[in-house]
Amino acid sequence: MVAAYLGLVLASGLLIGFDNEDLTKKEQARLEGVWRFALVEVDGKKQPEVPFATNKMVIAKDGSYVVIQAPRVTRGTLKLDPARTPKHYDVTIATGRIKGLAFLGIYELEGDTLKICFSLRSKDRPAVLASKPGSGLLFEVFQREKQAVKEALIEAGRLELAGTWQAVSYALDGNKASDEDMKKIKLTIDADGKTTARSEGKVFIAGTTKIGPAESPMTIDMSYTEGYIKGQTALGIYKIEDDLLTICRAAPDKPRPTEFSSRPGSGHTLMTYKREKAKVK
Repeated sequence: MVAAYLGLVLASGLLIGFDNEDLTKKEQARLEGVWRFALVEVDGKKQPEVPFATNKMVIAKDGSYVVIQAPRVTRGTLKLDPARTPKHYDVTIATGRIKGLAFLGIYELEGDTLKICFSLRSKDRPAVLASKPGSGLLFEVFQREKQAVKEALIEAGRLELAGTWQAVSYALDGNKASDEDMKKIKLTIDADGKTTARSEGKVFIAGTTKIGPAESPMTIDMSYTEGYIKGQTALGIYKIEDDLLTICRAAPDKPRPTEFSSRPGSGHTLMTYKREKAKVK
């Protein structure tokens, strides 16, 4: 009898777990979208308008998010628990100067309005969606934009890639180039994805790119307009970690790599670049 009772309890627990998981997935789907910052309050004080050309948050269905405050891009992950009252909204910062920090929050989603509240000075979760003087709480209100998530993620990806990159390493079929050769090479990527590689200031390869930042790993297709493979397209993958850009590409007309490696006979080129800091004018 006791065993039967325990079996029922365990089964009920499993069912509740499945229900919560299904509810969370549905809630993540509701949150998926592009959200514009409409209001930001800290300690009950409304914050001034930010001087960014773009100021929005993009939430993907898988629980990842991107805050775009051009030219700055911050990535992270969120964990929801819509079964709680108030609903839980926990974030972990994945990039930038506060990488690794986690914040416990609560949220409310009504139509096209999303409200979020976090504690900035305490590990305790806020109890209400409000920020009062001395509370140490951050309260944010977002309005849903009509922009597609894929389009917004590409916009964020373009911002992250734009700039001048100093070559750090290069390997083709597992054969590595010398550090001295790397010091001579710089890669420039503009806001539209056009790339130019120079060795000692002289262009030796250039092209255009098509990126898929919503993919995992993120994809990059390079169509060359100058250089020894002019007129051809190579499929690749890329990642950016703490201002280090890593690109792995296949030879033209070959399948896209699935990992960041260059082994003998693979035909894969593995390149890393360090972002150069913009010069202050």
